[in-house]
Amino acid sequence: MSPAAPGSAAGRRPRLVRDPVLVALVVATVAVLGWYALDLGSPRAQVLGCWLIMPVLDVVLIVLARRVAVLPTTPRAARRFWNAMSVAGALFTLGDAPQGVLTVADPTVTALRPTPLQPLTAVLGAAVVAVVLLVYPTGATSRRARLKYLLDAASVMSGAAVVAWCLVTRPALPSAGADALLTAVVGSGILLVATFAGVKLWLSGMSPMTGAAAAPMILAAAVQGLGNAIIPSDDDPARLYLHVILLLAPSLLIAIGPRVQELRSRHDATVFEARPVAPYSALPYATLVVTFATLLVVLPDGIGPQVWGAIVGLICIVSLVAARQHVAFRENAELITRLDESLLEISHREHRLDLMLRHSSDITTIVGPDGLFVYVNPALERLLGWPVAQTIGRRMIDFLHPDDLAALRPRLGVVSRTPDASMTYQARYRHVDGSWVWLEVIATNLTHQPGINGTVSNARDVTEARKLQDLLRYQASHDVLTGLGNRMLFAERMRAVDAPTSAVLLIDLDGFKEINDRYGHHVGDEVLVYVAGRLRQCLRPDDTAARFGGDEFAVLLPGVNEVTARGVAARFLDLLDTPAEIDGKLLDVRASVGVVVGDAHDAEALLRAADSRMYAEKRRVRATAPARPEAV
Repeated sequence: MSPAAPGSAAGRRPRLVRDPVLVALVVATVAVLGWYALDLGSPRAQVLGCWLIMPVLDVVLIVLARRVAVLPTTPRAARRFWNAMSVAGALFTLGDAPQGVLTVADPTVTALRPTPLQPLTAVLGAAVVAVVLLVYPTGATSRRARLKYLLDAASVMSGAAVVAWCLVTRPALPSAGADALLTAVVGSGILLVATFAGVKLWLSGMSPMTGAAAAPMILAAAVQGLGNAIIPSDDDPARLYLHVILLLAPSLLIAIGPRVQELRSRHDATVFEARPVAPYSALPYATLVVTFATLLVVLPDGIGPQVWGAIVGLICIVSLVAARQHVAFRENAELITRLDESLLEISHREHRLDLMLRHSSDITTIVGPDGLFVYVNPALERLLGWPVAQTIGRRMIDFLHPDDLAALRPRLGVVSRTPDASMTYQARYRHVDGSWVWLEVIATNLTHQPGINGTVSNARDVTEARKLQDLLRYQASHDVLTGLGNRMLFAERMRAVDAPTSAVLLIDLDGFKEINDRYGHHVGDEVLVYVAGRLRQCLRPDDTAARFGGDEFAVLLPGVNEVTARGVAARFLDLLDTPAEIDGKLLDVRASVGVVVGDAHDAEALLRAADSRMYAEKRRVRATAPARPEAV
């Protein structure tokens, strides 16, 4: 079975109250113990019921423990434990079954008289479980963790040994006979095994069972140990029902544990995984309290083996607790030393970070969720002139250029709302003197990080790079001589037109070659600049004028019809009618203009049509217009 996914039906804890087997065990436990607690039935019926029920419960333990052992999710160490529990159940059956046969065969039996085989099988069963628990992994990952575990476990086991000693050496036991003494010793041994199992579960990070499964099993072992230790010295027939309860309760309780474990294991494959171990345990101190209480109980009987055993146990426990405290003090001293070293290292890191931020050439800021600056390093004052004290608490967007803010606002909003979101952008920020500085900014949303709770930005000055970039972009898209756009910019503007129709004017100067040949290229260049200036006078802000090369110009008029376009062409020609004063000479500059209207996205077709119109116009002017004298 693979581990269940979190949140799935298989990953949830099973509803134990819905399991028929578990419900049957609990109902049987309550019914049987309740029947005996009410002291119902004759002594014969009570004894007979006890010895007939116990073998059945032993078999139930064998079957249920084996079911846990064969689960595919049960690891090897836990499988050994549950197989040992099954073997222990078989040993218990070997001791209890003959007792039931003998009781049925002898109608005169009206008291609990265990055969010598029962204590022996009980000891063997407890020994098998104890050996497996002894070698079961503790989950400790270091020598110190193992030492603390051993000291705590030894303290608790010493306390249990004191209790067992006092039970075995109580004054009333010797008079009960050798069999009673053997039974009491066996019960004390089982009590120690139960204590050891509880310590293993409580103090270790590894356990073959969950707490819910371990509780009834450890309680069963403790009850059985106390019962075996107490019953032999108490032969009062009036308390037969109590003796039977002390014998049956462990068998009833111990069968519940395997079923609970099986249900948990089938629904959660992680129940056997190591769990974190608490840094300290109160069990040794509780053991001291129990041992002192035991000493107070046995003192009224006089100074004897019980008292001396309790005193020796107290000395051992106090020594173990003192050793445990010494280990804890050493560990605390090392932790304090490491803490001091860590704090010193953190202080050094903070100092280094403060120096790096203070002397960094980049601006580092933190903007809170409300859009206000909560941290600014001194680089802001060096680059933008704003003192840090005047910046904290102000809105970041107050420093952004309005045009850039309008373009960046949607992206900035996404980053401010999305943890771990990041963006890189270039924008103009206001200098304290009113000028604008281009900054390249990398902003990352760290509002979810403790100690930050804002958007962290790192910015560097890219004004010079931006100017160079703008210059290169301008040079790549404009004619150096006239300042008009070039063919590339003209094609880009045509693609960007969103009007259904636009007008294109294609212009070619008449007689420009003669001016170049007669007056020189410097005069020809001035003529081109003059023509560019006249074109600018005719255009709207959204219109585009370009020089295609030589003496050829073009004009794009988005969304203009042919009538308006011819009006622009006429105005341009009217402006050229005035002679141009260039290099101390008045020159007559003439041009032919081709006008077409169409879809600007079909640039090649539109330009070819304009070129055709322009040459047609040039031929018409040459044929009809007399040559105008040149002004000298």
